[in-house]
Amino acid sequence: MQPRLQELLESANPKRLFVTPGLPANVWLLQAGVGLNFLGNGLVAPYLIIYLHLDRDIPLPLAALAVGSGGIFATLSGLVAGPLIDRFGPRACVSLAMAANAVAYAAYTQVHATWQAFAVGLAVGIGTGAYGPSVQALLTGLVRPDQRAAALSQQRMSAILGLSLGGVVGGLIVATGSQSSYTAILLLDSATFIGYAALVQLLPNPEAAPSHTSGDYRIAIRDRQLRLLAGINLVMVGVGIAPMLLLLPAFARTAANVPSAAIGLIYGLNTLVILVTQLRITQKVARLPLRTSLALNAIAWAAAWSLIAATGWLLRGWPAVAVLGVAMILYAIGECVYTGVVTPTAAAIAPENMRGRYLAVMGFAWQAGFMFGPPAGAALMGAEPLAFPVAAAAVCAILAVSMRRLGRDIDRAVT
Repeated sequence: MQPRLQELLESANPKRLFVTPGLPANVWLLQAGVGLNFLGNGLVAPYLIIYLHLDRDIPLPLAALAVGSGGIFATLSGLVAGPLIDRFGPRACVSLAMAANAVAYAAYTQVHATWQAFAVGLAVGIGTGAYGPSVQALLTGLVRPDQRAAALSQQRMSAILGLSLGGVVGGLIVATGSQSSYTAILLLDSATFIGYAALVQLLPNPEAAPSHTSGDYRIAIRDRQLRLLAGINLVMVGVGIAPMLLLLPAFARTAANVPSAAIGLIYGLNTLVILVTQLRITQKVARLPLRTSLALNAIAWAAAWSLIAATGWLLRGWPAVAVLGVAMILYAIGECVYTGVVTPTAAAIAPENMRGRYLAVMGFAWQAGFMFGPPAGAALMGAEPLAFPVAAAAVCAILAVSMRRLGRDIDRAVT
């Protein structure tokens, strides 16, 4: 068979779209755990606020605020986890984070008052914040440096598959109409955390640095490359990921009169694009300078938000759904670029004995983006609906232009 034809046939193989060849067996075991974890998240996430409001009689705004309050502790717990990862290794930290979440989500079944919902919401943040840098440090410690981007992209795909499956299973359980259905999905979610914590103990623990060689956060913050990357991450999450996840449905319903059923279709496009293109995009951006990849990410998101603004101005109903679907495809492509470069770069610039702290700083930027982005976007949307996507598009465009200068220092650090 001719080499070119062989190459085309291999590229058309569906397996190559979803599986990264050459990753160690331990990585696939971890990916299975990630899928199990996010299956539990998918069981509960769409129904938690509904459960607190309808089943526990907590007013809807307070129920939403209670669930969101976990971001306060998540921001702090990630920073606490950083030194623990560097001192004891990431495996124990992943298991402890999952054990904390298992207890917290089981505690939701005992909520009967608003203050209890806030207390449990804050407790959820403890495990949630510690999990991100812990699992990233564990994964990057199980692969060669040249495999990190692919492994982290594969992890993203495992999470999406778990979320999607969990949402389907959770919907089937809740659809039974049983009074105990919400309790059932909460307890199942708790069980997935316990299973994941146990599974992680089967993995090797990447060697922890001796305590006398470990630096503190002052050393990490003095790293200009880390400060730049964390700042870029905060802006990207705050104007891209967080508002797209949390505010787009409200904008679509109020500004473009999009049917509720169509919102699920729009987000389904996001999942489909990521599953089909994530590994290919990760391979492509690995050959580009970091500043170019980040600029492409920002350009894709600026275009997506511009289409969303145009939709709110000109279209209504199903025509709006079609254009928002195109915007979501552009956003998903940018998200794939983001996944392929941001965390792998943070792991690459980190000294071996401080990887936990570096990833914790990036996790802090992620949580901070979720804390400031949606409230700022909601305030703009409340004043003038179109101001929200226009502002997001403008910030993404400015970020894209800035990458030529801001990304140069990070490029030098990873080449």
